[in-house]
Amino acid sequence: MTTSGTPTVSLPNVTGSVTSAPVSTEEGLKIEAQRVAIGSKPIPLASTGGDADSAKKRERTSKRSSKLELETMAQVLDYAYGRKGQPLTLKPKVAKRVTENSQLDDSELSRLLQLMKGDKLLAVPRQILLLSQEVKVFPRLKAALVSIVADVMSRHPVFSERGVQGALRNLPEGLQPAEALTRVAEYKPSPSAEAQPLKGNDLRDLRYNAAHLFVTWLAVNRSLNFEELSSLLFQVVWLPAAKNLADDTARLRALTDIRQVAGVGLACQRFQQRAIEAHVQQDRAQRETASLNDRLSIVERQLSETADHLAAVQAELMTLKESSRVEMEALRHQHSVERTHLHHQLEQLRGRLVKRLTDSAEMLDIGLSALRKDTPRVQVMVERAEHVVDALRAEVQELREG
Repeated sequence: MTTSGTPTVSLPNVTGSVTSAPVSTEEGLKIEAQRVAIGSKPIPLASTGGDADSAKKRERTSKRSSKLELETMAQVLDYAYGRKGQPLTLKPKVAKRVTENSQLDDSELSRLLQLMKGDKLLAVPRQILLLSQEVKVFPRLKAALVSIVADVMSRHPVFSERGVQGALRNLPEGLQPAEALTRVAEYKPSPSAEAQPLKGNDLRDLRYNAAHLFVTWLAVNRSLNFEELSSLLFQVVWLPAAKNLADDTARLRALTDIRQVAGVGLACQRFQQRAIEAHVQQDRAQRETASLNDRLSIVERQLSETADHLAAVQAELMTLKESSRVEMEALRHQHSVERTHLHHQLEQLRGRLVKRLTDSAEMLDIGLSALRKDTPRVQVMVERAEHVVDALRAEVQELREG
């Protein structure tokens, strides 16, 4: 159909209906090229000329369109979903241009939401998330891409569980990454959630895509390193899958069917590095254990020698205590005997002194009586006094010698 010489291009919308809009020939070529860039089939251009539908013109249009670069966020998303999960890339100049046109109007957003909703197996969001990492030098574009993936994940039923949503947003009430990934990898659609529930390979592909999307989200938004990601995937995805292999033939088939050898190599490299580090730590621990065992042997030997010495000292102490006890008993007995003997001697001395003093006093009394007579008898007094003095001197001498 033509309007004033301007060709009309028919474009399929999201729901599959066809809309028509008058555009120029140049604009028609651009739109056709855009559709080719996002994976759509070439759309024939209608023009007033007789050669508009010729094979040569379609071929020229296809070649031109293959070199056309994306300009808006809507075109990038069309391109991403047209590739149906294949890797995405943008040249820096294209990313810069898209950054300047990253806003989506309501009609584009509504159309793209329907397009995203059609990706029931979540084949595309992980590629968009990876693309956001390649355009980190354009923060605005990166944020827009991450926001789109976040919106997709928040709407998809595989991530609808509250704990999983909390893990995605890194909320305190969210599940731990391993538990959340387990819930995603074991997702079972509710019978009432869809008119035609996913079964068989589709459900397996959905779980696979959702699990790897979740892990990629953790890497991008929670800065998990490759070692943590490898451990997480091994614990939740790889190991359970390996346990389901029935026999050696199935294991051999799985081992030789690996396509993403770089990812396997990366994971194995991480595990090998951890094994090497664990081996180094084990060697260090064994050396430290051997050193500690040697020190323990020395300490035990010293302890044994100390114990023997202590036993000898204790035996000697017991011997000393026993000998001291016997000696003390002997000393007590000797002291008792000597005390009794001294007491006896003291009593004898006291008796002798009392007798001596008593005799001396009587003799002196006699002498004094002689002096008191009318005719004093001095000679008697002198004799008595001399006798008393001699007796006292003899007693003093005996005391000094004894």
